[in-house]
Amino acid sequence: MTRPPSEAASTPGAAGQPGGSIEVVAIDGPSGAGKSTVARLLAQKLGYQYLDTGAMYRAITWHLLQSGCAPAECAGDADQGHARMRAALAEARLDVRPGRYLLNGRDVTAHLRTREVESQVSAVSALPFVRAAMRDLQRAVAAGGRIVAEGRDMGSVVFPQARWKIYLDAAASERARRRSRDFASQGREVEEALVLEEILVRDRLDSTRSDAPLRQAADALYLDSTGLTTEAVVERLLAFVRTGAPARPREAR
Repeated sequence: MTRPPSEAASTPGAAGQPGGSIEVVAIDGPSGAGKSTVARLLAQKLGYQYLDTGAMYRAITWHLLQSGCAPAECAGDADQGHARMRAALAEARLDVRPGRYLLNGRDVTAHLRTREVESQVSAVSALPFVRAAMRDLQRAVAAGGRIVAEGRDMGSVVFPQARWKIYLDAAASERARRRSRDFASQGREVEEALVLEEILVRDRLDSTRSDAPLRQAADALYLDSTGLTTEAVVERLLAFVRTGAPARPREAR
């Protein structure tokens, strides 16, 4: 795994250094909660680098699919395909750039939201050896400067010393509506009921995996975005970051 030099300025307390908080806004939450859109806009307003960790896992999922060793394709293997997946992972060079993801030199950004990738990414991201590789790369990116990182375990595992931690949530039905609209904007008509079913499955897989399950960090600010516009959510989080107001977390999940 490799990464390009960060475009963000270096800052004291970078990831990986002992003691104190690090200049990271860590946003966690379930699939379809709007984390990617909110994190991207928040990073723009703050002048921070945006790190879409979900896209990183999607890129690796796409690579495993292309290599013929995604989890669904390895169910019959004695080791569930782990040896083949490890070999494919070792050959993957993932470069994270602003708004783009290159795998072995190929821009795979356009492939990250396909239904094929969607159906396998939870299983791939549950693999401990995949998570370990991604964790190292995510921390390496953060070491280069201030970032807004979103995913499933940013505040709880990857950046436990993040200065700001947020858990962004929304009702499952709301998340299904949003995802259906996203698909429609891409020219893909997918029944909302089917999207809801996939979201509920994803929630279950993400929250019950043994390694770094989806959960709210104890010191994270909880925000339910149901019924809120993207702009309203961004403004609330911007105020939270700029004022340094202490989080009033809901009971950790």
